[in-house]
Amino acid sequence: MKYLFALFMVSTGHVLLAQTNDSVASRIILVGDAGALVNGKHPVASAIKKYMHPDKKTTIVYLGDNLYQFGLPDEGNRNYNVSRSVLDSQMNVAANTPAHVYMIPGNHDWSNGRDYGWESLLRQEAYVNLMKEKNVEFIPKEGCPGPVEVEISKDVVMIVFDSQWFLHQKDKPGVEWDCPCKTQNEFMIQLSDMLRKNYNKLVIMACHHPFMSNGVHGGYYGLKQHIFPFTDMKKNLWIPLPVLGSIYPISRSVFGSPQDISYPAYTNMVNMIRAQTRLHPNIIYATGHDHSLQLLKDTSHYYIVSGAGCHTSRAEKSKNSLYINGDSLGFAVLEISKNKTVTCKFYTVDIDSETTRETYSKNIIDFSKPPTLREDTAKLQIPPYTDYYEAAAGLRYKKKATDLKRLVLGNNYRDVWGQPVKLKVFRIKEEHGGFKIKSMGGGKQTKSLTLEDKNGKEWALRTVEKDPEEALPENLRSTMASEIVQDMISAAQPYAPLPIASMAASEHIAHATPQFFLVPDDLAFGVYRPLFANKVCMLEPKDASWDGTDTKGSIKIFNEMTEDNNKRVIQTEVLKARLLDILVADWDRHMDQFKWGVRDTGQGKLYYPIPKDRDQAFFHSDGLLIAYLSRKRLPFLKGLTYKIHDINHLAVVSKDFDRLFLNDLDSKEWDSVTTVFRRQMTDTAIQKAVKQMPPEIYALDGKETADKLISRRNDLGKKSMKYYDFLAKQVTVLGSNKTELFKVYNEGKNVRVQVLAHEGKDSGFVMYDRLFDPAKTKEIRLYGLRGNDKFDISANVPNKTFLRVIGGKGDDTFHITGNIKNYLYDLNTEKNYVDKGSYTKNRFSSHPNVNDYDFTDQYQYNVFHFPRINLGYNADDGFMAGFGLWYRKYAFRKAPYSSEQRLSVLFATSQKAMQAKYRALFVDVLPKTDLVINAEIMNPALGNFFGFGNNTKVSQDSSIKYYRVRYKDIAGDFLFRYKVASVFSVFAGPSIYRYWNDQKNNENYILGKPSHVGLDSSDVYGVKAYAGGKAGFLINNLNNELFPTRGINWLTTFTQLQPLNKNSSPLTKLESDMTVYASMSFPAKWVTVLRLGGGHIYSNSLEYFQALTLGANNYLRGFRKNRFSGNSLAYGSLEFRVKLFDSKSYVLPGQVGLVAFNDVGRVWLKGEESHQWHYAYGGGFYYVPYNMVLVSATVGFSKEEHIVNFTLGTKLNLTF
Repeated sequence: MKYLFALFMVSTGHVLLAQTNDSVASRIILVGDAGALVNGKHPVASAIKKYMHPDKKTTIVYLGDNLYQFGLPDEGNRNYNVSRSVLDSQMNVAANTPAHVYMIPGNHDWSNGRDYGWESLLRQEAYVNLMKEKNVEFIPKEGCPGPVEVEISKDVVMIVFDSQWFLHQKDKPGVEWDCPCKTQNEFMIQLSDMLRKNYNKLVIMACHHPFMSNGVHGGYYGLKQHIFPFTDMKKNLWIPLPVLGSIYPISRSVFGSPQDISYPAYTNMVNMIRAQTRLHPNIIYATGHDHSLQLLKDTSHYYIVSGAGCHTSRAEKSKNSLYINGDSLGFAVLEISKNKTVTCKFYTVDIDSETTRETYSKNIIDFSKPPTLREDTAKLQIPPYTDYYEAAAGLRYKKKATDLKRLVLGNNYRDVWGQPVKLKVFRIKEEHGGFKIKSMGGGKQTKSLTLEDKNGKEWALRTVEKDPEEALPENLRSTMASEIVQDMISAAQPYAPLPIASMAASEHIAHATPQFFLVPDDLAFGVYRPLFANKVCMLEPKDASWDGTDTKGSIKIFNEMTEDNNKRVIQTEVLKARLLDILVADWDRHMDQFKWGVRDTGQGKLYYPIPKDRDQAFFHSDGLLIAYLSRKRLPFLKGLTYKIHDINHLAVVSKDFDRLFLNDLDSKEWDSVTTVFRRQMTDTAIQKAVKQMPPEIYALDGKETADKLISRRNDLGKKSMKYYDFLAKQVTVLGSNKTELFKVYNEGKNVRVQVLAHEGKDSGFVMYDRLFDPAKTKEIRLYGLRGNDKFDISANVPNKTFLRVIGGKGDDTFHITGNIKNYLYDLNTEKNYVDKGSYTKNRFSSHPNVNDYDFTDQYQYNVFHFPRINLGYNADDGFMAGFGLWYRKYAFRKAPYSSEQRLSVLFATSQKAMQAKYRALFVDVLPKTDLVINAEIMNPALGNFFGFGNNTKVSQDSSIKYYRVRYKDIAGDFLFRYKVASVFSVFAGPSIYRYWNDQKNNENYILGKPSHVGLDSSDVYGVKAYAGGKAGFLINNLNNELFPTRGINWLTTFTQLQPLNKNSSPLTKLESDMTVYASMSFPAKWVTVLRLGGGHIYSNSLEYFQALTLGANNYLRGFRKNRFSGNSLAYGSLEFRVKLFDSKSYVLPGQVGLVAFNDVGRVWLKGEESHQWHYAYGGGFYYVPYNMVLVSATVGFSKEEHIVNFTLGTKLNLTF
């Protein structure tokens, strides 16, 4: 009988398979982490092609980590061809088939988080595009986060996003880049919109990182990993290591990996996206990352982990797991039937036999029944509207303005926001022939809809009223800070776009013409109705080019300019647009505030700017807060005054834009454009423009606004040239990815720089031509970018200007003569030719980033704050007050800055004491080496001394003041710090110290009679001077310097000082302190803090001020400061912190928690016999308002007494 059954199955199997295939509407094959070959082959990709027979119903999704270990290297890298073959094997799966392939990036495609990760990702995308496989697509594009909506069928959509974008800490596309979503908030708005539109469909959420996993990245470590840890590296390596084997699992939870679900940034991403998807009924998450095959389910959704494309790793079963396989390569398949059921299947691939088998199949979702919709809005009562209706832009700013609020935050434009205006009612089905809604967008403060008219033209409809809640950090929302930010919106003129459009027309600047409407409570808005009903909104076309053609973003045209040298920006048009920005005091003008129109000349393309988004034009605030901030901190907030103040800082937001798109104009051209601009911006033109505002608004302050603009126009000539001089100090000149000739030569006393398209000869069309005045331009940077460029620097170029030449990828020629000071940068692995003079410094390097150009890193404003008010208090010194200064300087390729210097002076009036500290950091004074300077003078220093030894007693007959010591000292360290890694540095350098004392300052105190505590008066009151050195290392990966919950801080210092006079003795000292913070959840509720440390003085003699001490200020709470002094010490501390709740205080919201601790320690003294350890225990509370200030109060108990410790830490500094 079984043979007959087998024969029946063979003869009818193809019929059953055909029937199954006929019932399948869509098939989605999910394979992740397929970024390497196995024995020279790609078994999983081959299995998909061989066994799955991709057809028009099939979609193949590679879920990231398409290339190990660091993405696609540069073409010159020895691993390039191997990496390319891996990509080819993945793309070829659907070759010559109608199936579609999507490739999603993972962390390894971003070079596993390294500096050049974005660059590696762009290379991979470019290679995929270069293959021109019509059915292969790399998404999201250009390193953007997404989300990207992919229609699988009419009933199924896949939402793809780049999860590594959320986790990547290095360079990545942000607000300056031309991504549809530039921030996490914009991403969430777009995701919410996609889910809202597809509420009735099956949604596949596809990315690299899992939202639930029972694998390594999910934090699953079984007993096997704790006892037999080496089996994770080799399956049969059963070497038992109890206790020691637990080090790695525990340390990983302590130090954390950015690629683990428990890591804060990762957890935050998961929580934010889950918050958007939780109400959607039919969602499947499809991810990779963990090298296993998993199907998991929680109360809401299914989670697929398919990351076994070329590697395997363990995975553990749990109550949420339906299928787990950590031993086999393989992939997952989702089959969606025509009757709207979803079957999840897993296939494993045997490497040796090259066979594939189905190991799991389960029907997981039936979405045939439409989900219950939200409230039936058709039943709601809709108020009737006429064609016109009176409405105010924002009544809250006028109604809620108390006298105090007006004093502090200003009168601003409150009356304008609160003034009812007669507005046309927006009827979406009638206006401009009728619109249909395409999508929702908007930034952090406004909501917007993209509309399409009957001709296919796109328009933007956005709310005028702003809600800054989403723009604030979560800890500041629904607080007084939130209300202040909301109220400061009253400093913006809501109707400013109307006059600015008219002013732009006067200058022939391309612009959109906005219209203001009242959006009614209209059913035609569908799911967007609650967001826009009864709101004043502005409507304008999205493309406002002169000829009505599509426009491009700033980053897009920058990329096109660098790709080809026949594409240029019309910089005179850019200057006109920027002069208008300055005239109307619009300080918020970054890359994304401009679109670009295109003119095709037949020989190339010219781009002209189209300014957009006038949220901050006419900015005006007369409150005390902005008056203070605009004086030093934020000078661009001076706003629309009669004169143009501090034009260099008015343009601070535009610093990158202006240096990129205004680098071609010399002073004559700049002055000429400014003169014409002022001539065309007549009084009549300004007055006409201001009257474009609604009559009700013009009546309030229209004349004053016009008078200010006329006055600023008169001031613009001089201020414009001042800004030219500011930009001219340092200029960057770019080539392209083609070959160019850079020529630098003198023209009289000036320097001319030309860039010519170079095609094997020394001439070609001129891409760049500018005359520089060496008295104004101190530095010129030439970037070749790509191509075999030639740099020709003539001998007679004046030496007042400094030159940096960055060759770029390609075999470049450097012909440098004369005495101009110059630095050359390029890869030393390329065939570059250098003919240089004696003033040339060669900075060639093997580092792949040596040729990088980043327009956001070309200029930073130096920071100088003086005076800074310093305040302090402690029980010994009393109240302290003083002043300080802070100076931060930026320079070429110095990160995060070139140098930072801080000076602070404090006076303790009750103790008649003074303290001065100087801290400086000079970055990369040598390769990867910083100079750190610490200097301090105490006059006098204040402290405690109870005598030497571990057994000292406190006399009951003496007050604590008896043990106070006062002396004067000066200390200085000059340390060179070498950065081994981002969290690890070593340091060494010279150190000096000088001590002196006055006996009358210590009368009636413990040092009044030195012999009573084993000291000699000549030592105590003599002058001590030392010089020597320090060396050590620091490991620091704390997740937060103010209030860490994860990580380690380990500082070890060795000090060796030699005497400089006969009263002094040598000092040799070693100290080490390590603190570990561990938390097992995010946000951290329970935090364990372990602190261990010790030290030893190797010198034969010991001064009291050199001793190693323990006490309330040094690791032993519950005892007085510096309670025990010796030549050796050891200590340990275990602390537990538990978060109780988040205070919802309107004024000072923040987390509140409890602290409990147990400290132990002791000192040793040569010749002393002591076996005693000193213990202290205690507890208290902590409070972290706004997550910016730490307030902590604890009480420590010991056998001697109990000590109250109060700590105040802050990220804030006050400047007056």
